[in-house]
Amino acid sequence: MFGVQKKRQARALLRADENFFYRGRGIVRFRPVLFLSLSFGLGIFFTSMFGLPALAGTAAFLPATAGVLLYRIYKKKFAVGFLLFAALVCLFYALGSLSFSVRIGNFERSPEISGECSVAGTVEEIGESKNYTLLTLRDIWIIDGAGNSYRPNAKLQLYIYGDTAAEIGSAVMFDADVETYDAWAYGRINANAIIGNTRYRAGASAEKVAFSEGNGIGVFASVRRTIHRILFENMDEQTASVAYGMLTGDSGYMDEDALQNFRYGGIAHIFAVSGLHIGVIYGLLSALCKRCRAKNIIRIPLVFAALCFYAGVCGFSPSSVRALVMCTVAMFTEAGGVQHDRVGSVSCAALAVLAINPAYLFSVGFQLSLAAAAGIVVVGGHLTRLLRKVKFLPEKIGSAVGVALSAQLSTFPILIDCFGYVSGISFFLNLLFVPLISAVYGALFCCTALSCLLQFAVPVFLFVPEYLLRLAVMPIVMLEFKVLLICGFSFGACAAVWYSLLVLLTDKVNLKPLPKISLASVLCVFLIAAMVLQNGTFQYDALLSLHAYYGSNLSLLHSSEGDYLISFGEADERHVEQLFLKEGITELRGAIFLTGAREANTYIPVILQYAELQTVYVPADSGLIDSFRTVEICYESGVFAFGDAYAQFYSEEMLYLNIRGADVLCDGGADEIPPLPKCDLLIAKAQNGAVEEACSPREEVYFEKTAEKMSVYRAGDLQIGWKDGIIHIKDAV
Repeated sequence: MFGVQKKRQARALLRADENFFYRGRGIVRFRPVLFLSLSFGLGIFFTSMFGLPALAGTAAFLPATAGVLLYRIYKKKFAVGFLLFAALVCLFYALGSLSFSVRIGNFERSPEISGECSVAGTVEEIGESKNYTLLTLRDIWIIDGAGNSYRPNAKLQLYIYGDTAAEIGSAVMFDADVETYDAWAYGRINANAIIGNTRYRAGASAEKVAFSEGNGIGVFASVRRTIHRILFENMDEQTASVAYGMLTGDSGYMDEDALQNFRYGGIAHIFAVSGLHIGVIYGLLSALCKRCRAKNIIRIPLVFAALCFYAGVCGFSPSSVRALVMCTVAMFTEAGGVQHDRVGSVSCAALAVLAINPAYLFSVGFQLSLAAAAGIVVVGGHLTRLLRKVKFLPEKIGSAVGVALSAQLSTFPILIDCFGYVSGISFFLNLLFVPLISAVYGALFCCTALSCLLQFAVPVFLFVPEYLLRLAVMPIVMLEFKVLLICGFSFGACAAVWYSLLVLLTDKVNLKPLPKISLASVLCVFLIAAMVLQNGTFQYDALLSLHAYYGSNLSLLHSSEGDYLISFGEADERHVEQLFLKEGITELRGAIFLTGAREANTYIPVILQYAELQTVYVPADSGLIDSFRTVEICYESGVFAFGDAYAQFYSEEMLYLNIRGADVLCDGGADEIPPLPKCDLLIAKAQNGAVEEACSPREEVYFEKTAEKMSVYRAGDLQIGWKDGIIHIKDAV
């Protein structure tokens, strides 16, 4: 009898250490779903870098597998299960690699089209800004200038400049220059285009676009249109746009300045339907089912169907799908009496999202959503438990601080590298604002759902949520957060060290204090050294950086006197803002626009929004009028100083620079080629054989797409450094 009881206790102890999501008590607890999710993601990542040859990466698992296998045999432990799991890891790696290759192949199967075309299609989505209206068109039909007709299985983004009365489901026709999105552009995967299967882009003025009645829209689009109509007809425009963004994840109708203030405050995530939104709805539905005493066999399908429908209304965004999977896993583990592991739940969610579309791995929205969720689970739980030991700190406040701080730490590198800044006040705003907005969102969701069902009583249902939402967001809209931004550097590959350090400092790594502190100290020193090398410019005597994004081509000359700008393209406010924040630029000593007087006249106000500009240098015969109060216009006819370099105009679109004894020709796209001296380096907007023949450059760098030459379009941001008379060209990250 005693022996039977002892065996039962041993089995109970084993069950306490073994779960569907985790096993054992090693230095790092073995989590099968986490390893499978990681292998699937690694398959996608390496395939994006090396193509299908990345499948050979499965061989990298063999030495590790052999080592662990020999260790287990030495310890006389059962090894068949381990071998099966190793094979499963290799299988998931291969599946990730193949799925990404298939997705890229499907995207690139649509033909490349460029030039003046006639286009027809159906409006699927609408986004608005102060400068244009963005339409996403499906079922497109394109006829190019040569008369060739195309019906690609892809979508087109149309930028309309001017007022338009577009509606979802409307048929649209126009003539415009069409460009083709590539799968790889500006040094990164074009994730948004691949995810949305958006292969083409075009721009047209409103008077050149004709609309007519379409053939109807889908269920999800119909619900979004109903929500939009109800909100904008019964609320003031600003409140309605905020409410619509919170409910559907579409912030395109918001005033750009107001939305930017949410971004600068670090709380724009309330417009990305994620755990905050899905969690509130899940809590409301669970409470309702509990109130009705619904059994699991009824509760789980009903809650899942409701959450899935809501995710569909939000376009099945990666953050909504991730939250949906996590809630589903929580429901099933609770119903099955299995101990819930939140790390395994996040891993399941990531695997599900990547299985739906592997390109989500390169989506900023997915990366932020996953980093925040994983940070809250891995770092936040540990922080919360530490804060509970503080006697004078209430438990709820400690939990809120742990969640907010862990989310901030886990998303920090992604925000810096993708947007160029992190809000210095976001921790405090999230701590105070998110609980408030969660309560307002719950009321808004319930009242909007009732308004869709009982539209005769919409003013009554929306009266309270409108005023609650207006009061909640008023301080965010009115205050100025830009002065509190953290910016001026990037992480790059150093992000891996940052996350390793965060995980090491949690209780997920079971090490004694001394080894953990020693290893953490080594990682800290390594991180600091790597960040200095990553962001420092001390290794060069002079530095010229090149940056571009679909026509916004510019170069920054970093000199001892300050920063100088040379523009090779049109002004893009978002690109200029992000670049200036990333580079930490608040003042420009000088600027040159190799685009003509008209473009310079529009570019200068864009720069002045984000930095002070002292002087603009133009050719003596330029048509640019000196009409700016704070900017000096210098008309140059010979050689002039431009930072640490000497410059001379050869035409309105051509500039010669002498940097540390090296001759650099900058070509903004000149039509007429004047006599040119030979140069060491040619930097041009686009490839032009006549220019190359005239100046015979030793090195060439282009902003736009070229066949074989180095370009910013292919490599991403570039750094051109001068050291001891030698020119070095490398990726900026």
